[in-house]
Parts: sequence; structure tokens; C-alpha cells
Amino acid sequence: MTRYPFTDCIKEYLPTERGHLAASTYETLGRKLRQLGRIFKELKDEGSVSTDNPRKLTAQDVDVFIGYRKSEGIDDSTLRKDLAALKKITSFFDNDVVAAFKTKFAAHAPKKYVKRKASIDDEVTEKIVARALEISPLDWKLTEGYALVTLALCGGLRPQELRQMYVYNVRITGDVGEVYAEHVKGEGSYGSPRWIPLVPLGVPVIENYLEAREMKLRMCGKESDALFPPLRGKEEFIGYGQIEKLKCAVEKDVGEKFDLRGCRRTFGQMAIDDGQDIHDVSLVMGHSSVVTTQRHYCDKDERRASRDMLEQWREKRNANGGHIQRGVTFRGNTC
Repeated sequence: MTRYPFTDCIKEYLPTERGHLAASTYETLGRKLRQLGRIFKELKDEGSVSTDNPRKLTAQDVDVFIGYRKSEGIDDSTLRKDLAALKKITSFFDNDVVAAFKTKFAAHAPKKYVKRKASIDDEVTEKIVARALEISPLDWKLTEGYALVTLALCGGLRPQELRQMYVYNVRITGDVGEVYAEHVKGEGSYGSPRWIPLVPLGVPVIENYLEAREMKLRMCGKESDALFPPLRGKEEFIGYGQIEKLKCAVEKDVGEKFDLRGCRRTFGQMAIDDGQDIHDVSLVMGHSSVVTTQRHYCDKDERRASRDMLEQWREKRNANGGHIQRGVTFRGNTC
């Protein structure tokens, strides 16, 4: 082994997953493993763990790693992804250290919470879109950044779907629009390309961006079909790092912190709040089950559900002369 045993193990393990994982999942796993390798190397250099070799990691080492990540403010959802990736590479080398950690340090293991995280506040969403319409097309970084964030907010697209979208995947007619997610999560296996309607709030932003994009490409003397074209190098699409930089530029300009997954939840919640059918929302978000949508992304607000039920009973009462089925009678105002 060299000075970088974690990197050596990645080089040995990761190719065995090629062809068994979707390209995007394979790329994500590689990035996660390299991140873990850097962290374990730092912990090893400072003497906090016994080794940074996946073959020899101990339950105590994993516990130190989890403690370090928690001290950085990393949430349990991300910690579970860390452990899942760590389990893949250590298990490949017949080291069941993650299971040993969960047994020995059960109280320290990240918990799985079912409660859905909140979407972005309506005021913040409207503030982002309003600011997007104020940006000069000559300010390319912010123009591109606001378009990307608006697509995440008003189309619910994942980072992979955003970066690998083509300009001809966007259709706008009047004040409505839709986009075609051609490269999706689980592409080639469980994922399917899909059409996604845009929340009307964001359509003017995307229209403006398309004009600014065409002007920018002409100025640069560059041709590209990518919706968010890389202006340097020969890559077809911008990288994930560039997506993060664009999102951060918008955060700084608008004075609000948010993440792209929060934007995705917001798209679903706006659709539900506007009265869209939950099954339709689930399909356009690319979920295999409505349960996934409701548990992790969006659902009808409890107060709204109560008001809608009361309204339905009022309508039944009026249609049946003050009575509804199952012996329930309404007299006077109910609320």
C-alpha cells in the first residue's frame, strides 16, 4: 500500500461497479468515496483514527469519523449516505466494519427520520424569481445562476437533470412551459425520461435566459446544445462544481440560503398547493411511488385538507336538502 490506501482501494473497488450502476450513480459514488478518503486521511494524519485503509478500519475509527462529521454540522441524512458508501467499499474487502459500528455504537449511528423537510418559504421563492427578472443579461454569471435555480424551483429538477438538459428540451408557449428531462436519475435502469410542466411563476425567467444564452454564445463564438453551456473546455455540460458555484452566487445576491433539494421540494409543494393531483405531481417528479413524494417532498397541508373536507360536506348538504349520507346532518353554519 502507498501513502494513500483509501485512494488505492477506490481504484480497485470502483471499476467493479461499472455497468452495474447507472452512470450518474456511479459518478456520485466515486465523488462520495473520494470525499471519505480525504476525511479519513486528515483524521489519520492528526492521529484521531488508527488507519485510513478501508481494509483495516475499525468500529472505533468509524465512530470518530461520524463524530467529526457531526461536529461540522452534517445532518443525519448525509451521514447515512456516508455510511452507505463506506459500507460498499469496506465490504468489498471483507471488512464488515459499518455493521460493527452500528452494533457497538448504536446510540451514535445517524437516525432515519420520516418527517418531511420543509420547502422554501413562498416569500423567498417569490423574492428569487422577482430578482431574477431584474438581472441584466450582460451579467452572465447571475443570469445563468438565476435560470438554474428557477428551473429547480419551478420544475423540480435534480442537479443531474439540470446540468444535462439541452436547449431543445425546453418548450414555452405563451405564459406556460414544460421541459423534458432526458438524462435522469437511474438512467438506463429504473429511471425514465419525462416531461415536466413549469410552475408559471418561473416561465418569464426562463424565456429571458434563453435570449441571454443565445447572445452569450454568439459573443463567445461558441456552439452548444446544452441548456447551461460550458464556455471553456471541450466538455458537453457544466460540472456539478459549477452548479454549486452558480447556486452560491444566487444565494449571495438575493441574501437567502437554500439548497437545490429544497427547491425540488418547493416545486412539489407549489403544485400541491395549487390543487394539482398528488399522483400527477409524483409522476412528473420522477418518483416510483406517491408514498415517496408524500414522505420526503410534498403533501397537502393539514389545514387545507380540513377546509376542503368541510367544503365537500357543505356541498353534499346543499345537494341533499341539509342532509348527507351516513346520518350526518348539518344545520346552520359549520365554521
